[in-house]
Amino acid sequence: MVQVSNGYAGISALMTPLVPQPGEVITSVLPLGTPIIPAGILGRIKQEGDWDVIPYLGNSSKAGAISPNPRTGKRGPFKEAILREQTAQTRKIGSCLRCRMQRIRCEYDPNQPDGDCITCMRVFKTKMGHFPCMRFKISDIKLFKPGQVPGFEWTRRWSYNISDSIQVWSSTEVKVIRVSEGYSKQALELKVREFVPQEGDKLERTWDDNGVKRSVTIPPYALMNMEEVKAAYERYICDSMIDAMPKFIGPPGELIHLTYRHAWQMCRSASTPSEALSLLSCAFRLWTSIRYSTASGFIVGEETLGMPRDILDSSNPNHGMIPIPPVLGAQLDVILIHHIQTKLRRELLERLQKVYLKNKATNWLLLYLVNFMLLHNAALITAHDASYAQKHGMKRRYAREDKVKEYHMGGNILLAHFHYSNKGVRPFSDECKDDDLRTIAALNDDQIKFVHATRLCVKRQRQGWKDLQAQNDYTKDYFFISQLYEENWRPRSCAV
Repeated sequence: MVQVSNGYAGISALMTPLVPQPGEVITSVLPLGTPIIPAGILGRIKQEGDWDVIPYLGNSSKAGAISPNPRTGKRGPFKEAILREQTAQTRKIGSCLRCRMQRIRCEYDPNQPDGDCITCMRVFKTKMGHFPCMRFKISDIKLFKPGQVPGFEWTRRWSYNISDSIQVWSSTEVKVIRVSEGYSKQALELKVREFVPQEGDKLERTWDDNGVKRSVTIPPYALMNMEEVKAAYERYICDSMIDAMPKFIGPPGELIHLTYRHAWQMCRSASTPSEALSLLSCAFRLWTSIRYSTASGFIVGEETLGMPRDILDSSNPNHGMIPIPPVLGAQLDVILIHHIQTKLRRELLERLQKVYLKNKATNWLLLYLVNFMLLHNAALITAHDASYAQKHGMKRRYAREDKVKEYHMGGNILLAHFHYSNKGVRPFSDECKDDDLRTIAALNDDQIKFVHATRLCVKRQRQGWKDLQAQNDYTKDYFFISQLYEENWRPRSCAV
């Protein structure tokens, strides 16, 4: 069960309306096929200024499913052996971005199988010839951590999507606790019970105190019904989204705040097409869920499972907080990462790829907003990895160095698709006039004002971004975002 509060106190001051106009009533338009929102959930929807909560759309995996376009026939194998060989090799290494977007044959170079494809080499002297040949696929983008850091696992009971409930309990007493990450006044209510530990279960919380390893014993409690918690967690993500977002998007007037606000308003507008609404809604839900999986949750309220308020001493950065038992935390991770986030990631990337393949200039703003959010997420998830390594005294910069490389590659994939879709046009440059934005991208007056505001932010921060790129600090908010505005963008390597 999820408790609902009055929300973030400062949100009205932070979010001054851009739309709707005075007296205009705005309602969200859900895509066809989306299940009707249950009445009990409708009661939780609240408004704060010009932001309101994206409704929880239920658990149906069929909701908003993407169906492939029907095909009238099936092409047989090529008669020429060389074409069959080329096709097999292309399937093995993948087609490049340009050939995939143009739906043309990607001919690999047998002399340089890992180099530029022959198709791209033919167009190097044309208008689009400036764009590099890259075998990037949207489906390869990684957006969240896969689980606990190897060697720091809370238990070995579960892996990936396996989430069997605990069978051996040491008590029949059921306790109800409330947990929160501190991003919202709301809390997630959980039914827990004391269990019999087994080998591999961690029974203490640890941290590093200036090179000294510290620990404290935590009572062994776990969730009683993981499936029930999954449904509650999905509602909690939607209900607390509005409270959590201001913690990460900076002050009003800054580029990140400006962009998230515009994306949210687009998500609320009745004029937003259902396809765009579905993509934005999915992006917001996944983005919020990742913030929760990279935050330390704590027990709030009266029930503390017998732990005193000072169980974490003054050497712990969370002194005064009540920690979640490790095995219970592992259960929440399994639910959040392997059930909720995995499903949202698949849905989001499928929808994103579908919009790209339509190759419509009118989708430019939608693609920009979604890419902005996901690139910001890449920096946030990288910063979390660096913070975790420091917290536990690891002798390396990042806790999961291989995963940080994957986050970085995901950023390159997003940037490559966005820059290719621009086709040489730079909407945030002074050379791009308002009439161009209206005719090419079908932007309205409010959207053009948003582009103007973005231009000013980019001009103001451009020099600082150059310094940021030179330092290769992937943990900074603007490391990936700033590359959206580069004239001749090229993918960057990742050094960890």
